[in-house]
Amino acid sequence: MKKDQCVIACLPSPEDAQSVLPYARLCATQLGKRLVLLNVSHDGQSEWLKDYDLPYIGLKGEWKPAIDGLPTTLGGVLMLAPLSPKAPRSALAHPATLLRNFADCKTAYIAVPSDTRPQPPRHVALSIDHRRESKEKLIWGSYFVRFFGSTLTVACPSYRDAGLLRQQANNMQFLDKMYRSLGVDYNKATIPQSTATSPDLSALRVLAPDLLIALATDRRDRDLGDWLFGSPELRLLKLPSIPPILLLNQRDDLYVLCD
Repeated sequence: MKKDQCVIACLPSPEDAQSVLPYARLCATQLGKRLVLLNVSHDGQSEWLKDYDLPYIGLKGEWKPAIDGLPTTLGGVLMLAPLSPKAPRSALAHPATLLRNFADCKTAYIAVPSDTRPQPPRHVALSIDHRRESKEKLIWGSYFVRFFGSTLTVACPSYRDAGLLRQQANNMQFLDKMYRSLGVDYNKATIPQSTATSPDLSALRVLAPDLLIALATDRRDRDLGDWLFGSPELRLLKLPSIPPILLLNQRDDLYVLCD
C-alpha cells in the first residue's frame, strides 16, 4: 500500500460516528493510513466534524456522487459506513440504501453495525465457490492476516457436481499460489452447499467470524430471485446480528476466471 492513501469514514450524524469512527480509527492505524471523515447532507452543515480533530470533508448534496468520486480523488483504499437494519429507508445506514449508494464504489467498503467493538478482528472469513472471483477479495484477506494479525478461514461449499468441483479447485489453486507468494497462512473449512443460501451467508452461520469479506452481486448477473427477494448481500446486511462486512464491487479487470 502507498503511504499517501487514506481510510474514509462516512459519518451521516454524530450518533453514527459513535460506532463507525472507533472502527475506522482501528483500520487506519492497522493499515498505516491517514483517516479522513466524510459527511454529506442536504444543508451542508458539517461543522460538528471539527470536534474529532481529524481531517474532514463536509458536502452539500447526495451521498452517492461523493462515494463514487472521492476515493479516487483522495487516494482512498477503504471506506466505512454505518449499518442498521432498523434505520429509516432514507438513512445511509439502511441496508438497501447503503448498497445503492456504494453500488459504483471503486474501493472496498465496510458496513459497520452499531454494536461493533473497536478491536482487531481475530477471525476473518471469505468464501470460495465455483464462480469467478475477484483477486482484490483475496488480497483483502491477506491484508487482515498481515496487518491485523487475524486468522483467515476460506469457506468452500461442498459440491457433488464434478464440474463445479473443478471450477472451485481452479479458484483454490490460484488462491494457494497467491498466498504462498505473500507468505500468508489460512485455514480451509467446508460449508453446506445450497441453492437457497449464498456461500457468504453459510460461512457467516457456520464460522461466526469477526469480519466477513464478500463480493457484491454483479448487476449483470442478477436473476429473478434477486429482484424478488433482494441480492445475497442485501439479505446478509438485513440480518439482525452480524459482524462488520467488507464488501467489494465486482470489476472486470480484477476477475480471476475459474475456468
